[in-house]
Parts: sequence; C-alpha cells; structure tokens
Amino acid sequence: MSVTLPTDVAEMLEFLATNQGITQNEALRKAIATEAYFQKEIKQGSTVLIMNSDKSVKEVVFR
Repeated sequence: MSVTLPTDVAEMLEFLATNQGITQNEALRKAIATEAYFQKEIKQGSTVLIMNSDKSVKEVVFR
C-alpha cells in the first residue's frame, strides 16, 4: 500500500515517530489502532475523557 499525505499530516506523523523513537510506519500503525479502539468504545456508548495536570477533566470529541 502506498499513501500520499498532505505536508501537515506528514509532519504530524514525523512528530509521532520521533517523539516515540519508532518508525513512521509503526507510528501510523499505532495511530490507526488507537483510532479504531476509540471508535469502537464510542460506538458502544463510552465517553473519552482526559484529566489535565490540574485534575480538570475534559471530554474528547471525535469528528
């Protein structure tokens, strides 16, 4: 499979890979797996939340 990414998305992928010390292929695989996990949970009625360092909680809304 070959994928052509817009520059901004390619830069995000490079950031993810570099930040985690992995290849861009592995970063893409992890991003897809994470998205699939969240979508399955949301479909089952779950809510995705993030707790900030100040203990405030925010809902993550996927579009």
